[in-house]
Amino acid sequence: MQHFIRVILCIGLLLMLPLQSIAFASAPYKTETLSSDGGLIETQTAFTPLGEFLSGEEVVNPEDIYSDADGYIYVADSGTKKVIIADENGNIRARIGEGVLEKPTGVFVDDNGDIFVADYAKEKVFRFNSSGELKGEFGKPDSPLFGKKSPYKPQKVGVDRRGNLYVISEGSTNGIIQLSQDGSFLGYYGVNNTEISFKSVIQNLLTTETQKSKMFMKTPPAPDNIALDKQGLIYSVTEGTENEVIKKLNVAGKNMLDPFISWDSTYQDITVDKDGNIFTLNSTGEIHEFDSFGNLLFVFGGTDDGSNRLGLFKQPTGITIDQNGKLYITDKERGMITVLEATAFAGQVHKGIALFKEGLYVESQQYWESVLELNSSFGLAHTAMGKSYYKQQDYEKALEEYKFAEDVYGYSDAFWEVRQAWMQENLSSVLLIMIGLIVLYYFIKYLDKKRKILDVPRNKWNDWKTRKLLSELLFLFKFFKHPIDSFYYLKRKQYATVLSATILYIILFIEYLIAKFQTGFIFSYQRLGEKSLLVEILIVFVPLLLFILINYMVSTINDGEGRFKDIYIGTIYSLAPYLVFIIPITILSNVLTYNESFIYIFSIRIIYVWCLIILFIMIQEIHNYTFSETVRNIFVTLFGMAIMILVVFIVFVLFDQVYDFVYSIMKEVMMRV
Repeated sequence: MQHFIRVILCIGLLLMLPLQSIAFASAPYKTETLSSDGGLIETQTAFTPLGEFLSGEEVVNPEDIYSDADGYIYVADSGTKKVIIADENGNIRARIGEGVLEKPTGVFVDDNGDIFVADYAKEKVFRFNSSGELKGEFGKPDSPLFGKKSPYKPQKVGVDRRGNLYVISEGSTNGIIQLSQDGSFLGYYGVNNTEISFKSVIQNLLTTETQKSKMFMKTPPAPDNIALDKQGLIYSVTEGTENEVIKKLNVAGKNMLDPFISWDSTYQDITVDKDGNIFTLNSTGEIHEFDSFGNLLFVFGGTDDGSNRLGLFKQPTGITIDQNGKLYITDKERGMITVLEATAFAGQVHKGIALFKEGLYVESQQYWESVLELNSSFGLAHTAMGKSYYKQQDYEKALEEYKFAEDVYGYSDAFWEVRQAWMQENLSSVLLIMIGLIVLYYFIKYLDKKRKILDVPRNKWNDWKTRKLLSELLFLFKFFKHPIDSFYYLKRKQYATVLSATILYIILFIEYLIAKFQTGFIFSYQRLGEKSLLVEILIVFVPLLLFILINYMVSTINDGEGRFKDIYIGTIYSLAPYLVFIIPITILSNVLTYNESFIYIFSIRIIYVWCLIILFIMIQEIHNYTFSETVRNIFVTLFGMAIMILVVFIVFVLFDQVYDFVYSIMKEVMMRV
C-alpha cells in the first residue's frame, strides 16, 4: 500500500512540474528588481499575463483605463468615441458618450460614481452619471488668472474627494489645471521645475541682466498623466525630463518622492493600488512598480516583437489596477487590453510592504524571509529585515542586514546602539587603562630624569636616525612646519633620493588600499563587486606619473629650474599629510556614526587642501617661479594632462580598429584556405 502511494505521489509531481514550467514561461519577458548594491538583477516573475480583456468586443483605439472601488472597468476609446464600462469578468455593462464625445483620451470615476471624461478634440471635460446621462461639462476657464493664451486641450482628468478636478492639458507648462465643482479656475497645481544644465549656468554667469531678459526663457515640461490614491494624494508622470518624472504631491503641490526616483523619461501613465504601491507604464511597454516610499520593486513587460504575445505591447497608452491586484494595460495600436495577475512571489513582497509601511516590522519579517529564500539579493527585503531586527533590539543582526542592503542610515542607527552598549560595558575599564598609561608615562619620565633609564634605547634610536635611508624617510615630517625650507633642502642639499621617494610611493599605494577597503561602512564608497589590483595601481600611479611628466615638459618650456628627478621626489613629499594621517582617519571612520560624519569629512578635506598647498609650494620652489607663474604652470599642466589622455584614447581607438581590420582579413583568408 505504501509503495502504491509513493508511485501516485511521483506521478503527481511529474504532472505538476511541466505545468509549473509552462506557468513560468507564460511571461514573455523577464522581471527585474534592485539588488543590494543598487543595480538591476533578474528575479522571479512578479506579474504574469492572464488573458485579454473585452476580447471580441468593439475596442478600437483604447486611450485610457480606470478601475473603481466596485470592480468596474472604464475604457476611454477614441476609435468608437465612447467610454466602455465592464465588470471584472469582461461583461459589458454600458457604453456612454455616444453623440457627445469626439476623442475621449482620459477617464476617471469619483466616489459618487460620476464619470469624468477628458475629450481632446472638443477641448472639454464631460461629466456623466453612472447611467451615462450627461450632467455637465468643463470648458476652458474664463478666469483672467488662467490666461487667454494658455492652452486647454484636456488629455487626462482626476477628481479628489472634495469634487475638485485636476486636468492634464497638452502643453500646460504651468502644471495641472485645478477646477472647482462648478468649473471655476482654482489655479495650477504641481508645476514641474526647469532642469538646470551646465550651459544655462554658464550663460547666467556670463550674461548681463539686460541680455538675460532678451533671451528665450526656458519653460518647465508639462505633466502627461495623473492618478489619485485612496487618501486623495495626487500622482503625476512627465515625459521627456530627467528629474521628477514621477511625483507624489501633497496638499501644497510639493513632491514627496525622490526627484531622481527613476532613470526613465518615457512614462505614459500611472496608477496606484490600495496599499499605495505605484505602477507606471512607459512607451516601450515596460511596467515599473514602486512602493509608496518610491523604492523600485519590479520592472517587467516590454515591446511586442511581432509575435503578438500577451504581456508585450506596441503602443501602450493606459494602466490601472483593480481591487484584486490585477493590472489592465491598454494597447492603442493593437486595439486590445491585457490583464496581468500577481504571482505568489509578488504577493509575498506586497504583504511584507503593507506591514512594513505601517511600521509593523516584526510582523512583516516572515514575508521578507520568504522573499529572501527565493532571491537573496532583493535589496528592499534586507532593509526590512534590518528594521525588524532593530525593533527587536538585535542590533548585531540588524547591522548585517543593513550592510547587505547598503543602507547607511539604518546601519548608523544600529551601530550607535552597538557602540553605546559596548561603552556602557567597557568604559570604566578603558578609563582605568588610560589613567594607568598616563601614570606609567610620567613614572617612566621621572625615572628617566633621575636614573637615565631610557638613555640606551634613546641612543640606539638616534643612531638609526642618522642612517641615510631612514633619515630621508623621516625628512617627510619636516614639511609640516617648514615646507619652503624643506623643498630648498630637497633640491639644493639632496636631503632625499629617488630610492626614498620610490619607497614612499609604495607606502602611498599601500595606504590607499587600506583607506579604500578598510574605511568604515558608513563612509566607504567601496561596495560589493570585483576588486582588481591592476585597476587600483592604474588609478593611483597613472595620474601621478602623468602629472610629473607633463609638469616637467611644461616647466622646461617655461624656464623652470626643476629637474625631472626633483619633481618626482617633490611630488611624493608634497603628499606628506596624506601619508601620515590617512591611516588614523581610516581607523576613526570605523567608530563614527553618520551623525558624526562631519569629523571624518572635515578631516579628509583638511588633508587634501593641505596636500594641494604643499604641492603648490613645491612647484613654486622647485622651478623658482613667482606666484602668478606657478598658477599658470599648474593650469597648463592640467590642460596638458587632459590633452595627453585624449591623445591616448584616440590612439587606442585607432589601434582597436586596425586590429579588428587585420583580424577580419586574416579570418577571411583562413576561411578561404
